Amino acid sequence: MDVPVTALYAGIFGLLSVLLANSVLYVRLRGGQRPEWQGDAMLRVQANFVENVPLALVILLIAELSGLSAAAVHAFGATLVALRLLHAWGLGTYPGANYPRLIGAQGTFLLLSILSVAAIYQFLQGS
Repeated sequence: MDVPVTALYAGIFGLLSVLLANSVLYVRLRGGQRPEWQGDAMLRVQANFVENVPLALVILLIAELSGLSAAAVHAFGATLVALRLLHAWGLGTYPGANYPRLIGAQGTFLLLSILSVAAIYQFLQGS
């Protein structure tokens, strides 16, 4: 079973997960030196990451195993990385609603939807 593209993005997201967890720890340890809203925001960044990325990686893996081209898997994976970074930056840097946060979150939902349809399409092509 060969999944070199998904393996790359799983590794990237694993490292990003560690970074986000350490960001939460940093804000907790430096609570008095950071804006009050930032502690909760960093927790939400990590929680949203943990909520969406594993599902996206599973669907990406299924799509790759089903024969989706490496270029398409890279496009999905790289876009997801960019969207999750944008979401983390927007939510962790600015209080309240903002465009980086919105684009990152809604873009992730759109990407998950497109990737899901691509996986279903790959299944139907094989049936």
